[in-house]
Amino acid sequence: MTGPLPVVCAHRGDLRRHPENTPPAFESAIRLGAEALEADLRRTPDGRLVLAHDPLTEAAARTAAPLAALLALADGRVGLDVELKEAGYERDVLAALEPRPQRLLVTSFLPEAVAAVHAADPALATGLLIEPGDGGGALLARAAACGASHLAPHWSLVDDALLAEAAAAAVPLVVWTVNETAELERLAAAPAVTIVITDDPPAAVAARRRAGRRGPDPLSRRR
Repeated sequence: MTGPLPVVCAHRGDLRRHPENTPPAFESAIRLGAEALEADLRRTPDGRLVLAHDPLTEAAARTAAPLAALLALADGRVGLDVELKEAGYERDVLAALEPRPQRLLVTSFLPEAVAAVHAADPALATGLLIEPGDGGGALLARAAACGASHLAPHWSLVDDALLAEAAAAAVPLVVWTVNETAELERLAAAPAVTIVITDDPPAAVAARRRAGRRGPDPLSRRR
């Protein structure tokens, strides 16, 4: 399946208008034009999978939205980028993601978490997140070493050399968190960039429209 590229993915939903990682934020992001939703996933001490960016306090664990709410909200409407904030619960996450959403990417800053997901389901699209300032070493090689199908660097790391290297290696880039118009336009025009994660879906959609790119859906299962 092909479509406009890059896919516009809302960073924790519409966090400018609603609390992040909540159903109202996700619903608002869809209304703003997001075609995918990025959400952070943690496991509570009693084993529940909930949406939260920061380490869970007792109060946060009680009030955080469950993963199931996101899956129900997104079903048949948008793709998902589920970020694992911890390692060690990958099989629980994959069990909760059965049946698999049609368009799903699982990402993490933790290579061991990405590797565990890849080992359990090699057909699932996975991405290794790279923080700003962590550009040391060969980024594509680091992604390949943990089985990631996608490389997900912070936008500040995405220079012309990385764009060219990723394009030559056919490694799709998931770039975060891109909000400035100039950066959105630069990355929307780059063939290697297949997903942009943003706090401003309308601006990203407009930049993509100007770029006029199309290609295979980067959230589809690998074959």
